[in-house]
Amino acid sequence: MVVEIDVTSYTDINDYLPYSVPEVWLLKNDRLTIYAWQGEGYTIASSSRYFPKIDVSEIARDCLQVAGDRNTSAAIRQLRKKFE
Repeated sequence: MVVEIDVTSYTDINDYLPYSVPEVWLLKNDRLTIYAWQGEGYTIASSSRYFPKIDVSEIARDCLQVAGDRNTSAAIRQLRKKFE
């Protein structure tokens, strides 16, 4: 699984094609897109195969909000608590 946060440059999902990574999360412009490997390419998935009962898009939005309102360290602490 890959989680990539693009801040200054932008990754394209096709950059991961040679590696056949089972799941790729790309965060661009405060929007999380989950891609799942299907056969020979990627499709957009509505949820994570690794965290099927967790709304990872909502967690990403919350994390970005905390980071913007407070700081990155506070966002990381909050994120860790969600996965304990």
